[in-house]
Amino acid sequence: MKARKCLILFFCLCLAATMLFVDRVGIQPARAQFVTTITVTTTRDPDNSNSTTCATPPCTLRRAIVQARLLPEASRPVLINFNIPTSDVGYDSSLQIWKFNDFKVATIDAHTIFRAISGGSITIDGTTQPGGRTNGPKLILTGPGDGSNEAFNLSGSSANAIRGLAFQNWHDSITVTSTNSFIESNWFGLNDTGTLPYWRDVNDHRQGSGANGVVLYAGANNNFIRYNTFLGMNGTAATIRDNFNTFSDNKVGTTAAGTTPGKTTDPGLLCTEWDWYGGSGIRIDGDDHTIQNNIFTGIRLDLSGTAVQPEAIYIGETCDRVKIWYNTIGEDSAGKDQGVCGRGINVFNSKALDIKGNILADTYNSAIFLNGSLYGNNKISQNIIRKSTPWIWQSGAPKGDDAILRFTGLPDSLEFFNPAKITSINGKLVTGTSGTGSPCPGCTIELFLDDTDGINEALQYLGSVVADSNGNWSFMLTNELTRTQGLRTSSTTNAPNVIPGFSANTTVGLSEFYYSGKQFLPFIKR
Repeated sequence: MKARKCLILFFCLCLAATMLFVDRVGIQPARAQFVTTITVTTTRDPDNSNSTTCATPPCTLRRAIVQARLLPEASRPVLINFNIPTSDVGYDSSLQIWKFNDFKVATIDAHTIFRAISGGSITIDGTTQPGGRTNGPKLILTGPGDGSNEAFNLSGSSANAIRGLAFQNWHDSITVTSTNSFIESNWFGLNDTGTLPYWRDVNDHRQGSGANGVVLYAGANNNFIRYNTFLGMNGTAATIRDNFNTFSDNKVGTTAAGTTPGKTTDPGLLCTEWDWYGGSGIRIDGDDHTIQNNIFTGIRLDLSGTAVQPEAIYIGETCDRVKIWYNTIGEDSAGKDQGVCGRGINVFNSKALDIKGNILADTYNSAIFLNGSLYGNNKISQNIIRKSTPWIWQSGAPKGDDAILRFTGLPDSLEFFNPAKITSINGKLVTGTSGTGSPCPGCTIELFLDDTDGINEALQYLGSVVADSNGNWSFMLTNELTRTQGLRTSSTTNAPNVIPGFSANTTVGLSEFYYSGKQFLPFIKR
């Protein structure tokens, strides 16, 4: 009996430890138990054969992929690992890296350098290379740079993985139509040291470091793109299509360290050709994706002065039920506000989104931009928005930029719905009601701290309260406001048709600025 109790206790302790680990870092996929291992031993690419395997030495990456494709199901999962000597011609002893850069193109119109990675359960793992540096990928794949080539195509299969590699000078680094696959811990578009973009043309930065980093096409479901760094892409860092894909814990527009060391501090040079070139952000189509815990900063392309710079996150009209959670836009990994040169989050005609807990700092245009006649019931909550300069009003635009801009293409019932208003700030007690002409019974009211600099911001999320059936509500602050502080509100419906034509979980905001010295609140006691 005593032994049984000890066994039960041991099991409980193990379970508790496991749950703590999962809670801290998220659910991790199990590393496959590989049936077959193919070891690449050279950076060279001696021919353009799409049929030669590693049975013919040396074992090149091209031949390893051909061999892996041909394996029967009983020989999978398969690992393509690396054991390239330092005597290899591609070894750089100063950086302790190996460069693959003499790929043979089958024809002048060849699109994919390698055979498609098909059949499923194929892992290419650059971290298996012995020796080399420890502060970045040891293996760098530099493409021919003719403007059309892609490196890897994960094609119509499942359970593949690309890990621990760096990609330079490709049109598309990785394209995906597979499911349940992992693209993780890679560099896209960075130079050898991870400190600048790898320019396709050092004399013409408009070409950036490549067109696209990772592109998901129809059929690409349940994939994970995580722990990667993207820099200088002039198409998109990643295009997320189809359904149930996750883009998490990546850095976009930054160095490998998550910084933008060439960012100008001269306001007159911001977002001009002299500023940091972070490249593009990401584009999302399809349903039920998760975009979480990413850093986007320094986003910029070399465009004419009148062109619209790319947004950090674009969410298109085909998107439903996408989670945009806890991303940092415009702030680098050191916590410094560096901004992005376009909008932060652009929502066009999407529905049932959950945009929660993001930080948006010094976006050149609107932090969150809402537009489209088919725009649906999207929830926007707990987002922090900072701006060091006033929001601009571009020439010819019907509205100026704003922290959360409801643009003119939205249905009128949403565009002109007023967030909750504050009627009293009495010490720590804040009371309010529905916005003028916008009854909001049972709505969730969020409160944000702002300051008196005259710029619409949401500097700190203070909490929320649910209004009563008449739209009235009260909230207790943790601390009284100082003379330079005030409040803004945002309202989210909890029932359909509160905003005519819209379902529950539709958010409007931010409100006008309320502070204790405001003349239309003469009854405030201080």
